[in-house]
Amino acid sequence: MAQHDDDLLDDDELDDAEDLALPGDWVDDGLDADDEDEDDALTEVRHAEEDLEPWVPQAGEAPDPFADQPAARQRALAPLLDRGGRHLTWSSLRFLRGTGDEKLDLILSLPDPARAVQAMAPEEFVLLVKEIGLTDAGDLLALASPRQLQTTLDLDAWQAGELDTAAVSEWLLTAEDAGKDVVDRFVAAQDDGLLSFYLSQSLTVAIVTEDDMEGDYPDDAEVFNSPDQAFQLIANADDANLTAVRQLLASVWRQSAGRGRALLLATRWELPAQLEEDVLQLRNARLEEIGFLDRDEAMQLYSYRDAHAWKRELHARYRGTAVAEPETLQPYLPEDVPVRLGLALREVRDGGFLGRVMAHLPEDVVARLRLALVRLGYAIQSARASRPSAVDELSRWSRHALLTASMGLEFLSDADLTYAGLLLTVLPLGELFTAGHSLVLVEAQRARTMRQQLGGTAGLERLEPADLQLLRGLTLAFPQHGRDGQSEPVAALDELATMRERLTAVQAVVRMAQTLSGGDLKTTAPLPLRALVGTAIAWQVVAGAPQLAPLDRVTFQAFLQRGFEGRQGDRYIRKDLRQALIRALLTRPDLADADVVALTAFLEVTLDRLADELGGLDPASAVDLRYVGEGLRVAKVDE
Repeated sequence: MAQHDDDLLDDDELDDAEDLALPGDWVDDGLDADDEDEDDALTEVRHAEEDLEPWVPQAGEAPDPFADQPAARQRALAPLLDRGGRHLTWSSLRFLRGTGDEKLDLILSLPDPARAVQAMAPEEFVLLVKEIGLTDAGDLLALASPRQLQTTLDLDAWQAGELDTAAVSEWLLTAEDAGKDVVDRFVAAQDDGLLSFYLSQSLTVAIVTEDDMEGDYPDDAEVFNSPDQAFQLIANADDANLTAVRQLLASVWRQSAGRGRALLLATRWELPAQLEEDVLQLRNARLEEIGFLDRDEAMQLYSYRDAHAWKRELHARYRGTAVAEPETLQPYLPEDVPVRLGLALREVRDGGFLGRVMAHLPEDVVARLRLALVRLGYAIQSARASRPSAVDELSRWSRHALLTASMGLEFLSDADLTYAGLLLTVLPLGELFTAGHSLVLVEAQRARTMRQQLGGTAGLERLEPADLQLLRGLTLAFPQHGRDGQSEPVAALDELATMRERLTAVQAVVRMAQTLSGGDLKTTAPLPLRALVGTAIAWQVVAGAPQLAPLDRVTFQAFLQRGFEGRQGDRYIRKDLRQALIRALLTRPDLADADVVALTAFLEVTLDRLADELGGLDPASAVDLRYVGEGLRVAKVDE
């Protein structure tokens, strides 16, 4: 029976643990007759246990055969690793890029597959199983170490701080399908508290007495005894987890009746909420050791920090420094951290600026940075993914972690490769990520301000499609760069600069529309900005001053006559008028040069669209305003 050796108790501690498991008020606290019967039965259970090997409560980290043996782990993983290149990922292409089935076939074809599997970092084992699929993962579970089996539930059976009992059942049944020895090893690797809490979600536990073998239970309840007949277990017959619960109990009793009784006593007497809290704390501590943070802690990476002020501080302290300080490697990982296969970074093709910096660093520093990048990817996965084991999301968030940290480093170092290399020795990658994200937050705040000016989320519909997508992406809870029909995290400083330039152009148009509307777009007709500006152009032509009032038929006809020239059916905005209109609408003294450039481009596009939409109309014929497009604000009936 596998024990969690770090948590073995001495005799005195064992007595204390038994006292905690069997509260004193069970013995003498004014018990009524029913309580006395149960207490007598409990005493019999305890006497029966005297003939069993004492059970030590099992909690903490399950054994890892390669713990504190980094060299042995490296040798065991050698068939799956290719350390020849200076890349961010370093697994062999066959293993890294292959399908789940191809990875499984490669592992099973090794001379000693169990050794290679058990050498994997525990979270990578779980991610590999998830990628292959639980239905085909029995062979891997059969090869896994206790630590890896424990991590399956640590990573995959919790969501938003709550145990997903369906996920626990799925793992149990998968292990059972692989064989009784596999499910026994799987169950042996789990904390007692986790198993007790899982059982408590499906079972009510009663202690069997000689005088009362049956209780008053609902007719549709499923009632059965524990394998040793000492406990009566009551469940909902429709509980989807019941099959897995039965398999769990059978497995526990095959290994240790003492453990089985301890689990059921805990299920009987412990408060489920306290059990869950205790188990969650143990689980979170284990995951933090491998880089998966509590979600609230992981979210701190997304906090705002003034990147410009931070850059000035770093320049004052480090700029011009030729040699790193003695504690340079402290931000990174100790030497005995398990080697990773690179699954978290398997989709990375380009490390951006950070990748270029790493190409100039010593190999030992690069190796440490690789591990630090994996851990940063895990931290962002903790903040963003539906659950830590979501392997389909991991590559996206790891890429986001890498490129955002790269962007932060590029900004703080002014893209100086040598200086950036120095900063990498004194700044944790998490801080570089925060710097890069803070640059995006500045633009996100601009986008949120524009959304408010436009009248909220619905007001964004006034924008051109590309601008609409840009602002929608930036106003998400986690700002992203919306483009080409998709939203992706901003990946580099040049991409950020392009986005900033586009935002400046949109901002200029919004301000112009606000001015034309008297300062409040929220009360203006919900038309695209180009329709509002087109309406202002039409009034400028007809009345000599821009406004946003709807065009009646007379005014519209006048605009067609005065603003267009050319042959019938192919008319266009008068060339002399085009420049005059642009000048008339750009006479505000508060316009910056960038605003003028952006507004000129917007007005040119607006005039071209007006020509396309209205150039075919005959100014001498009556026009039904109901059939005029969205290029102008027109009255649908005469006012």
